[in-house]
Amino acid sequence: MVTPHGGSAAGATSAPTLDGVEVQVRRAGVEDAAALTRLRKHMLEAMGVSQLEEPGWQATCERWFAERLTEPARVVAFVVDGPLPDGTVGPVACAAGDFHDHAPEPWNPSGRRGHVFNVSTEPDARRRGYARACVRALMQWFFDESEVTRVGLAATEHGRALYEQLGFAEPHGHELVWRIAR
Repeated sequence: MVTPHGGSAAGATSAPTLDGVEVQVRRAGVEDAAALTRLRKHMLEAMGVSQLEEPGWQATCERWFAERLTEPARVVAFVVDGPLPDGTVGPVACAAGDFHDHAPEPWNPSGRRGHVFNVSTEPDARRRGYARACVRALMQWFFDESEVTRVGLAATEHGRALYEQLGFAEPHGHELVWRIAR
């Protein structure tokens, strides 16, 4: 099995960016819930989602992150800090992941399946390798701290090349999705 690069997922790590500069990646905490929600909004905007001003979703999302990040064995996020548009310093890029229990399979005896989500970068901080560094730290977490043998994600056309370079490939299954409108 190929191991991801980036060192330990437990604390801060550094990884080279596309221009060779070392970038510090740290594990997000509950205090980062608002930033993860802000970055999620940027991601959804880049995906063309039009309902971003719907009332309540951002507060609900922030609570969701705050609650889930207290379960560090099941949900994790990694961030890169940098200058924000308002002049403060905080997370400018992130990647989150979790895993779910499914029935065991011959190719996945633990039954656990990982999922990468919320990969996003502030518009002014893009093209510096920050998202790549966050995803690599997340991959290291999956490798070091979970029993998953399969990690999935939904990729935009813009992000697809990054994930393929990191070893993600088309699934061999026949998964279909049923969306329930509520």
